Amino acid sequence: MTPCTMRPKKLLVRGAFALLFLTLNLGFAQAAELPLVRIAYGAFNEKILALWIGREQGFFRKHGVNVELITIRTGGQTVAALASGDVQMAFTIPGSVLNAFAGGIDVAFFGGVVNRADGDFVVAPSIRRIEDLRGKKLGVQSIGGGVWSLSMLALEHLGLEPTRDKITVLVLGDQSVLTQAMAMGRIDAAYLGYTFSTLLKEKGFPVLLDVGRAPIPYQGLALAASRSYLRQNPQIADSVLRGVLESVAFIQNPTNKEAAVRSLVKNLRLTSTKEAESGYEVLQWLYSLDIRPNVKGIQNMQRLLAITNPKVAGVKAEDVVYDSAVDAVQKSAFYEELVNRAKR
Repeated sequence: MTPCTMRPKKLLVRGAFALLFLTLNLGFAQAAELPLVRIAYGAFNEKILALWIGREQGFFRKHGVNVELITIRTGGQTVAALASGDVQMAFTIPGSVLNAFAGGIDVAFFGGVVNRADGDFVVAPSIRRIEDLRGKKLGVQSIGGGVWSLSMLALEHLGLEPTRDKITVLVLGDQSVLTQAMAMGRIDAAYLGYTFSTLLKEKGFPVLLDVGRAPIPYQGLALAASRSYLRQNPQIADSVLRGVLESVAFIQNPTNKEAAVRSLVKNLRLTSTKEAESGYEVLQWLYSLDIRPNVKGIQNMQRLLAITNPKVAGVKAEDVVYDSAVDAVQKSAFYEELVNRAKR
């Protein structure tokens, strides 16, 4: 073969490599140009899976946003980060949003991901009756937070009241810390998501109330942002909601169970897939494609939170809900296809 006959082949190969290089560079450039959205969250349980899956499976990027997840342990710090612009959105609870709104910060829920109560109110093995809780110690993550709210609702449903019944409320840490505290006998009761409550149930700790089966109106974790941000960035809000919705559909598809359980094990720092199984099963009924925030649930939380912050009582629950983002996505062909697929 002569040099003259080789030259066109060399040029063809070089051209192919150049085209591949250009294509890759364009892909990287497009990825780099995606708007960055920092979402803060403070909970540490299976209910965060929709965000973790959205990142790991590329659903947020698919819908046009680069999501960065930031862990911020308290609602007050989360609101401060929102107000300063350090984060653009929060995956949080009514306590954070209602307290912020009562304090003059215009923040609102634009997507409800967990719109019902769930979890177990777990007690020490020595406690068998409701009245046995009187004079005992209850562990929470923070006053006014999600664990505290569900703990107070559980006590209310059981006919108990912390002050009257001399139940000492101790702020200890997130659910992994509360689980350890229960196992070590430092506290006598704690609200725990199903993943962590399973660890204690296997050790003989009884459940005094399955909160998820009790008729308690509740708004759990939901996406929130400032109204000004949502008005100025409707496409970003839409993209985030689509990423979350696709994550929910992915999690509820049985063929994706292994990936979902694997994500729970990694992100919750569990030691085995068995420990993640209960949390995965819970999400099959806890998550829903109906992501409109639950106003009645917010009102129930408002009633409870007014005990710690009387200003919250003056807030209209409807004022902390931004419906436009959900309205837009639910009218889309994307949403219709997602719902139809789920029914098959």
